[in-house]
Amino acid sequence: MNQEKIWDEIAEPWQNYRKATFIEAIKFLKKQKGNVLDLGCGPGKYFVKFPGTIYAVDFSKKMLELAESYAKEEKINVKLFKSSLDNLLFEDNFFNAAIFIAALHCVETGKKRENAVRELFRVLKPNAEAIVTVWDKDQKRFRNKPKENYIPWTKGGKKYMRYYYLYDKDEIVNLFKKTGFEIIKIYDKEAKHLNYSQKNIILRVKKP
Repeated sequence: MNQEKIWDEIAEPWQNYRKATFIEAIKFLKKQKGNVLDLGCGPGKYFVKFPGTIYAVDFSKKMLELAESYAKEEKINVKLFKSSLDNLLFEDNFFNAAIFIAALHCVETGKKRENAVRELFRVLKPNAEAIVTVWDKDQKRFRNKPKENYIPWTKGGKKYMRYYYLYDKDEIVNLFKKTGFEIIKIYDKEAKHLNYSQKNIILRVKKP
């Protein structure tokens, strides 16, 4: 089963189970205006109200259905797009800001991950910022594991194997620098909210 179908299958239990958020990303979004990109939006748990529009992208149809329902319930201005993360439909320099939360590490192949970062750079306006998070290879759970992993999610007695690529800090920083981004801040191990930064590397980046 391919990854798109896997995430369609586990979308509802994922929405109910994965409720923790990175509070700095929420604060970041509430300060924005204009067009904001939520790349790899999942069920929309980072949708917030601000003077503008969220453009939410995911490759899972079911995740987008859940995101649409949440946006309507909360009366948040959102436009939804079904797309891979490495080939976006938007114009150059379209977005005032972006978040890329817990999604890059789910993109299969290094080439597609790099292309996803290049696409993020392309669609951001000059001086626009983004917050990005990926799973940290250095967390205790993964220290002796390979960087490429398939991690099970059990639903109805069946295991669905989710793809993850585990980044170390230098690797993710170098990827964003290579694609043209300026690194504004690294939050790893710093933000204590719900232990989010204990399991993730978190970057605040800017397109010069």
